[in-house]
Amino acid sequence: MLVLRNARIIPELTEGYDSDRADIVIDNEIIQEIKAPKTADAGEVLDMTDMTVIPGLIEAHLHLDLKGTNTFEENVQPDAYRSMTALKLAQDNLRQGYTTVRDVGDRNNIVIDIARAVREGAVVAPDILASGKIISPTEKGNDFFGTMYLEADSPEEFRKAIRKQYQRGADWIKIMGTGAIMNPGAEPGLPIITEEELKAACDMADFLKMPVSVHCHGTDGIKMCIRNGVRTIEHSTILDDECLRMYKASNRSFMMPTLSAPHSFLDWPEGMPKHYVEKSKKIVKVLDEGMREAYLQGIKMGWATDAGVYEGSHGNGIYEFRIRVNKLGMDPKDTLIQATKYNAEILMIDDRVGTIKAGKKANLAVFRGNPDEDIEKLNDVALVIKDGKKVLV
Repeated sequence: MLVLRNARIIPELTEGYDSDRADIVIDNEIIQEIKAPKTADAGEVLDMTDMTVIPGLIEAHLHLDLKGTNTFEENVQPDAYRSMTALKLAQDNLRQGYTTVRDVGDRNNIVIDIARAVREGAVVAPDILASGKIISPTEKGNDFFGTMYLEADSPEEFRKAIRKQYQRGADWIKIMGTGAIMNPGAEPGLPIITEEELKAACDMADFLKMPVSVHCHGTDGIKMCIRNGVRTIEHSTILDDECLRMYKASNRSFMMPTLSAPHSFLDWPEGMPKHYVEKSKKIVKVLDEGMREAYLQGIKMGWATDAGVYEGSHGNGIYEFRIRVNKLGMDPKDTLIQATKYNAEILMIDDRVGTIKAGKKANLAVFRGNPDEDIEKLNDVALVIKDGKKVLV
């Protein structure tokens, strides 16, 4: 048994308990009890005075198979080597408090196998929701990322591709809906999938009980995704008033902004491919404006970074938090809610994680100070608990 004594907790991220101070009792990988602080308990007791305990953070869009280094060199590394480096990057995220991550695209489906190893207890890492290969229409620049794409060019080919990823063991289906910043020659705002193809894909995924995420920058693509019940619309970069109205009216589709990627290409352009920088210049202002308006309108949004697209991005979630808080004016507490409670609800894992509640998994992150008031306190990680066990940080 492990007891976190006199922990400062955030009421909005805690269920079944009313105060902001508690003892959290953990046993058999589960939160057993949240109770008023006291001095006597069996088991190991850790003093949490001056520390804040929150649910483990959830990174909802990253690429463990990308390191942000030379893409062509990464493409030719053997699967065994890339699997080991991907595991190391997953562990980098865990040490910063991310106890769940969703990987939305890798070469050769290697992350699906890493996720299995985590589930079976063979390695210590965050819980991983993996999509494996990204299903994409034939598009300019797809070959830039080697074997990351599984191409499909008709409703029937999309159905077949989704069955292939289901057979391979994917947790999510990832589809390219518009052009990408990182693919040479692609235009981020333009749809590359037809509505007939997307509907067929969503129908097949629904039949297989698999949620769908779609890479989508432009307004037409966003609206198409909402009409067809796509669960997470990645990036959601270019929003108009109709997009915002559709998001507010939907209880099936949610935006998953990743502000870190385009901002990083402009903050550290040295060594970046030229097309990363040039495309980012065109979209960052409208991206920021749309996200501010979505936040002000109270639209539920997820939290993600697109880690892997620039070097040093894994485990560097503070960069995304800073953009949301310092550039977009979001309240620090709201961003923590996005990265825990909201992400768990959007990813449909809130029965297990996302809040501190008796009966949920003991996946927790401990920080010195009050990160809900000062987002920089997320840099001061005191302890990470995964499956009820302490993780070295």
